[in-house]
Amino acid sequence: MSKTKTATKDSIGGRRALKARLLSRAMRTKPLFQGLLWTRMPLLAMVSPRVKELDADHCRIEIPFAWRNRNIFGTMYFAASVMAAEATTGCLVLFHEAARRDTISFIVRGVEADFVKPARSTVTFECVDGDVVASGFAEAAATSERVDRTLEVIGRREDGKECARVKVFWTWRKKS
Repeated sequence: MSKTKTATKDSIGGRRALKARLLSRAMRTKPLFQGLLWTRMPLLAMVSPRVKELDADHCRIEIPFAWRNRNIFGTMYFAASVMAAEATTGCLVLFHEAARRDTISFIVRGVEADFVKPARSTVTFECVDGDVVASGFAEAAATSERVDRTLEVIGRREDGKECARVKVFWTWRKKS
C-alpha cells in the first residue's frame, strides 16, 4: 500500500514539475507571453519585455529601449524599469507556484529601487533568488502565518554596467 501512495505522490510531483516547465516555456515564447501581458497586464505589454530565462533558480527579463519607454531626457522611464523588475520576481513566483500542490496566496507588498546609471539601451533584469521564493512558499505551507521575503533584481545595460537595483517585497500566506 505504501508503494502505491509513493508512486501516486511521485507522479503528482512529476506532473507539477512538468506544469512549471511548461509555464517557463510559454513565458519564453514571445507571442504567448505578449498575449498574456495584453490580457492581464497591458501597461507592461506596452514596453515589450521578453523572458530570456526562467527556471527554479532565476529569471531574466529583457526590456528594449524604444520610443514607448523613453523619457524627455533620453533615458528609460523608471516606471518601465520597475515594471520589468517586478515582472522578473513575479515570473519566479509563478514558476514556484506551478510546481506546488498546496494553495498559497501571494502579493507584492512594496518596492524599493535605486537607479545608479542612466539606461540608454536595452536593459536586462535578473533575479537569482529562486531559493528565497521556494523558502517563502515552504514556510507559508508549514504555518498559517504571513511570510515576508525580499527579492533583489539587478538591471544591466547592454554594456554590462549595472543601471538599477530593485528590491521587491513579497508576502505569502496559506489559504484557509
